[in-house]
Amino acid sequence: MQDTQRLRAIQQLAYKYVPNQPDSARLLAEIQQKFAIENNLPAWEAKALNIIGLSYRMQSNYASALEKYKQSLILLKKTGDRNTMSAVYGNMGDIYRLQSNFPKAIECILNSLTLAEETGDKKKTADAYVSIATIYYEESENNSKSLEYLLKARELYELLGDKQGLTLVYGNLSSIYLDEQDNDKALYLLEKTLGFQQSMNDDHGAATSLYNRGVVYTTLGRYADAFADLKQATAIFQNIRDLEGLADALNAIGNLRLEQKQYSAAIEVCRDALLMSRDLSSYSITEMESCLCLSTAYNQSGQYRRALAYLQQYNEVKDSLQKQETLQTLKKMELARKSATDSLGREKERFHIEMEHQHAMREKNKLLVWFLVIGLLILIIALGFWIRMLYYQRRVNKLKAHSDNLEKQHLLYEIALLRSQVNPHFLFNSLSILSSLVRTNPDLSEQFIEQLSRSYRYILEQKEQSMVSLRTEIEFILAYFFLLKIRFEDKIELQINLTDNLLDNRKIAPLTLQLLIENAVKHNRMSKKMPLLVQVREFDSDNLVVENNLQPRPGPIVSTGLGLQNIVSRYALLSDKPVWAGETERGTFAVKIPYL
Repeated sequence: MQDTQRLRAIQQLAYKYVPNQPDSARLLAEIQQKFAIENNLPAWEAKALNIIGLSYRMQSNYASALEKYKQSLILLKKTGDRNTMSAVYGNMGDIYRLQSNFPKAIECILNSLTLAEETGDKKKTADAYVSIATIYYEESENNSKSLEYLLKARELYELLGDKQGLTLVYGNLSSIYLDEQDNDKALYLLEKTLGFQQSMNDDHGAATSLYNRGVVYTTLGRYADAFADLKQATAIFQNIRDLEGLADALNAIGNLRLEQKQYSAAIEVCRDALLMSRDLSSYSITEMESCLCLSTAYNQSGQYRRALAYLQQYNEVKDSLQKQETLQTLKKMELARKSATDSLGREKERFHIEMEHQHAMREKNKLLVWFLVIGLLILIIALGFWIRMLYYQRRVNKLKAHSDNLEKQHLLYEIALLRSQVNPHFLFNSLSILSSLVRTNPDLSEQFIEQLSRSYRYILEQKEQSMVSLRTEIEFILAYFFLLKIRFEDKIELQINLTDNLLDNRKIAPLTLQLLIENAVKHNRMSKKMPLLVQVREFDSDNLVVENNLQPRPGPIVSTGLGLQNIVSRYALLSDKPVWAGETERGTFAVKIPYL
């Protein structure tokens, strides 16, 4: 009993130190682990290993964290401690999520959720809901699913009075509103999150909220407020030795200095961020953002050779990240293909067994006929051979038809799956704008409703189509752009330079142009002084090009490349002509789309 009380006290103290003093937490947990080993208490040794893993995670040492979690799980499976096992699975899911290994992350989080529900642990159930919401947000940008699980988690956290859990919920909700460019709601939720974190002395959480708020302030042009928040965030990240958070915060300050045209200051902080990101890992989003910041700053300073060098490094990191993302997509498609192949293999095996059985039966019948009617032997053999070949041919034809049907169904499934990824976020924004127009400008609201109806009618009508005429797609784009124009006014422009001959005689995959325009809006800043210009024009006899001026949003933007990847994957299934995308020498971003 005395040993247990001592171990519990050490663990509670170590857990308290994890967010702000991970080194101290690890030292205490190692003392707990040593005492547990000496007294043959494997359950407490497993808990100590879990805290050691948490301390490494706070310092972005993911490999060491995973190693300790796995050691903890081995002991927990022997002791049967399902409560702690649920927590460890949840922590492992967090690491895999940070490494973008989403299949492993989902596996661990579902294990955590199952154990939590079995033991009736509402807190760990809510924690699992938050993790699932985060994966939906990061992997597929499915904000509706993220909101669903966040609201489930908030209900449980409020029931438990868990401030730390509510902090996670509000922080994630603020990220969703930031994506939807609803800065007022995002700032409100960040204020609530920061208040909870400061009341709990959660330095890591507070630093993250200050960083997020600083990025929002930069977007709004409130540079003094942005610098104050980002400076606080860097100090906290440095104090708790969170190098990944520190590198992101330095990049945010660099982007702020670019906005203020203080290029020397931007170079100084982004160089530090680049060195730090490369120490942590090779080819990360943080490294890519640092290279872009340095290239822009050197270019604006007139140091073009250095600007070019960092631009090349930026493209190298970007290409590597895109290759990693492509490999993940290919792995998923390969799993689906193997499933279909396995099904076909089992069908072939059943056919082979049936053929062997039929062959054995025919041989037996031929022997009986041989002994009974010797005179009819030649006729029976010929008849048997003919029946056998006819039966074999019919079975082969049936199997081939079944195989072709499986392959066709698999192809249609992949196309339908890719088409279902089209992000309908603009519906929410369109309805919000319509609500305002009905009160302020009824005539314009009627036009708005007509164009919104036309847009969604097109989406529904083309749902089952693999390709449409270019004119049909352009008519939908004009309706869709009318909605964007009402929303962004003079901040966005569209130019279409296509001949009537092209419009009537060329085809493309439906919703291709909508995805590219939506992608340009998402990733670029726009204002009346610097509007976003999207051009749709002929590239050559086999391709058209969609091009926009490159005005990246300030601060790191996490993107899965979903819209562009959707187009690349669909055209890979529909045509042998490749889709090309990248930055041009004119400082624009262009996507070359082949005609179908």
